[in-house]
Amino acid sequence: MKCPYCGEEMEQGVIQSPHEIAWQNKRSYIGRAKFHRGSIVLSKLYMFEGSAVIANCCRKCEKIIIDYKEGSCDMNQTK
Repeated sequence: MKCPYCGEEMEQGVIQSPHEIAWQNKRSYIGRAKFHRGSIVLSKLYMFEGSAVIANCCRKCEKIIIDYKEGSCDMNQTK
């Protein structure tokens, strides 16, 4: 994938967590996405595997991009 900021080739990798990975419009101490209207679950929590998403990194721009279309980034769903 080419970086949309500088045009350099991005490095594909993984962001992982022992918890659900979700985007929310503000920080919250109740972490589960289902408690927040408008949140986007990027990777559901699986008990023994945690959660992980595919992400692309541009080291030049110091940007990380996650394409979440239809769960395509959730490594637990793409097995």
